[in-house]
Formats: sequence, structure tokens, C-alpha cells
Amino acid sequence: MRLEYDTEALEAIPVQDVVSALGGRFPKDSEPSVKQYNMHCCNSSFHKEGDNKPSLTIWKSKNICKCHVCGTAGNSIAVAKQMHKGDFKQACEWLHDAFSIPYKSGSSYQGKSAKKFSKLKPKQIEYIRFDKSLGFTHVEVKEFVKKYVQLSKEQKLKLVYTYIYRFSLSTDRKKLYEYYNSRSIKKNKHIEKIGFLSEKDVKIVVEKLKAFFDKEDLVEFGIINGPDHHYFPLQWKQIKKCLVVPAFSIYTDLVEGMMLRPVDKSNKWFTGKESRLSSPSILKPLPFGVGYGVLSKECDIYITEGHIDAFSLPQNYCFIATPGVQAFEQEQLGILQGRNIKLVFDQDDAGQQAAWGFTVLEFLDQKLTILHDKQDVKEDIKATRRLLESQGIKVSQVVHEGFRDRLLKAGVKSVEVVTWDKKLGKDINDLLINGNLSKVFKEK
Repeated sequence: MRLEYDTEALEAIPVQDVVSALGGRFPKDSEPSVKQYNMHCCNSSFHKEGDNKPSLTIWKSKNICKCHVCGTAGNSIAVAKQMHKGDFKQACEWLHDAFSIPYKSGSSYQGKSAKKFSKLKPKQIEYIRFDKSLGFTHVEVKEFVKKYVQLSKEQKLKLVYTYIYRFSLSTDRKKLYEYYNSRSIKKNKHIEKIGFLSEKDVKIVVEKLKAFFDKEDLVEFGIINGPDHHYFPLQWKQIKKCLVVPAFSIYTDLVEGMMLRPVDKSNKWFTGKESRLSSPSILKPLPFGVGYGVLSKECDIYITEGHIDAFSLPQNYCFIATPGVQAFEQEQLGILQGRNIKLVFDQDDAGQQAAWGFTVLEFLDQKLTILHDKQDVKEDIKATRRLLESQGIKVSQVVHEGFRDRLLKAGVKSVEVVTWDKKLGKDINDLLINGNLSKVFKEK
């Protein structure tokens, strides 16, 4: 039998259609109109929890894809080949049959029904719940160091990160206090929860860790690098003076991760305000402020962009300081079920879009961004689309969900997005520095 595959036609099949036919799924079950986006991978058996979080990137202009977890990648033939255990012949035949593409002239192959691949079903979110009856436990690290080899990977990670954090509380704190004073944050009780590390401190604590803990674990936890265990990974490179902002467990004072924030411009390796030290493949840490103390109280919870804004609030406010809306996995938001939430994000476009959510309409090489800050905004969007389409203008629409909606889905009691006149200050710390905090927030 002579088979002549029309590889040119097969490679022209939109790769996103191939991924979908192989069992992948578009985000929100419909293909976005943008030129680049992520899909749920078709190779779900190689993903934790069936690729619940889309990890396969589509580049429509190049007609290729790449999964950042399992490595499935390439054009339509390459993806089909990987899903057929590397068999080029089977992959081409499946593509010809699945997409009804004729073989080249002269081929004696008779088409057949293409193998059906089951579609990935949207995974139902299993929300984490807070249980006040479990109480709070202080953990002595030295007691568990003796039992280190008996611990799970997650327990070992908490132990190592807690050791670093508690060491950071014992260092010289002069630069730490100077930094907070420069932000008009003075005599704030929450400052005592923040650690400090200098370049010398990092070297000391790493040597201590190497003496107590398994070096392979330290490599995996992002503390040391390389087979000789003496190279610092990215998180520690060129640290001069750095704040340590912990992410605590809910029911203990163990640390699950931390944010490293430079106090001056000597830390030139930082490309942003902070760097995260965590191992999310082992344990996804919750943001600073989440813990038994806040969750067990009957209080409104203020969610701010970072701990500087949280420390700028009146001291008796309950807060969670998130470095971004993606700091929470959706299931983690279940701990806030039944609570009243105040979202206090920056008053610029980025902050308000993250809080409310927004829709982007694309037409005539233009983009119109509509904030979801009104009750009837959906009707406004529909009216705008109808007006444009009535004039024969093609419109594409992309909806970006806001943190407000993510919280409501998780079962919070209410969400208020706090806004104020930007002339008073672009964020909470600006309000404090400008003497305008009391105009927006009142002591309780």
C-alpha cells in the first residue's frame, strides 16, 4: 500500500484545533480571539490534576504550541505524533481522517473513522475551608530537626523556610526600621513580623542550613544550586539588604514561603519590587496576613497590593497583603467564605482592572477597554458591540475576570472595591505619606 500524506495541508491545520480534537480544551470552553493564549493541554495524564490550570501556549501567527509542563510542542503534525507515541505514520493518518483532508493523488489508502480522544472536562473547584476549632500551634523547629528524615517533603520545606525566617528576626534591624520610617510607617506592631537579611546574613544562614538539612532538599527548595552545593540560586544572588516577608501556615507559625524586598537600590538584580522564595510545585504558599489570627476574628478583611499598603492601614484593621491577584489559587479563596472583603488596590488603571475585571473589544486595529465597575456594564458592552456590528465592523471580545468576581465565586459574603480621588494618593501608602489616610479610612 502506497501512502502519500499531504504534509503541507496537515501542517496548515490550526494547531489549536488539533489540540482540541486530541482532548485539550479552550479556556472557558471557547477559543479566544487573541493571537496568543493558553489552553488546557491534551496530554493531561502527564499533568498534576489533569492540567486544571491551562499550561499549553498557542501562537496562532506561527501555528505552533508548547506545553510548559509536559513538553508537548510544535506544529499540528508534531503534536499529533506525540499523542500517538511518536509514530509519524499514525499521526498523519489520524490528521487526514479527523479533519477530512484528502491524501495526495495516487495514494491507495482508504480513509477510516479517526480515533476519538476524550475531551478534558472542567474540573470542579474544591475550595479549602477554614476550621476555627483546629486551633493554633507554635512549632519548635529544633524538635522536628531531630526527626527530619521521617518528615514528608512538604513538612521539610516548612521546616527549612521557618529556620530562615526565624534567623532573619535575630539580625541587625536598623536598616529595616529606617526603611519603614522612610515610608512614614512608624511604631507599627506588624513590623516585628518582618525579618531582615544582609549579604553576610545570607551566607551565615545558608551554612547553618547545610549543617542541619539534606543538601538535595536545599537545592529543591531554592536555597543552594549546583552539584557542589555552593552556588546561590537567583533568589539569593547579590543580596545586600533585604526584608523577609513571611507566608505562614494557617494553623501553625511555620513558614511556607517568603517575599524578599530590597530596602535600597543596592540590590540591582531585582527586576521588580520583590522576589519570591517558594516551591509551589511542593506547596503553594498563601499571602502575608493569612493566618489563624485574622481568620478566627469577626472582622472585615482588607486585601491590599503588598504589605507596605497593609502596614499603612490603621493598625486595628484585619488585612491580607497579596503581591498580585494570582498569589491565590482559586481553591485557596475558600478560606474567606462568609467574610466581608474590602479590596483596596492601587487607584491606577492596572489596580482597578485587577480588582473589578474588564473587557477588551478589538475592532479596526483599535482596542476599547471597559471596566466592570458598574452593575449594568454587561448591557453597555452588548450595546457597544451591536452599534459597531450594525455598521459592518467586525468586533472581537476578551473578558478578563477581576479579583472581586473570583472572591464571590469562592463564597465570600460581600466584596467592596474601595476607591478614592487619586489626587489624595495613588495607593494607601501615598495616603499615609500625604496625610490623607483619615479621609478614606477611619479608626474603629
